[in-house]
Amino acid sequence: MLDINALFTEAKHYHAKLVNIRKEMLMLHEKTSKLKKRALKLQQKRQKEELEREQQREKEFEREKQLTAKPAKRT
Repeated sequence: MLDINALFTEAKHYHAKLVNIRKEMLMLHEKTSKLKKRALKLQQKRQKEELEREQQREKEFEREKQLTAKPAKRT
């Protein structure tokens, strides 16, 4: 009888451990999901900013090209 009670007590103890591990795993999964989502947003933001900088450089280059003196055509 004592062995059965000891086994049930031990089983409850390990069950509680498993429940806690499961809760922790779920919490870690949520955190990693949020971090992945945030990292994706940051990457998209950086790509957008880089594209905007490149477009600005192109505009400035075209503007400089338009301002460059050109020889007059003889008619």
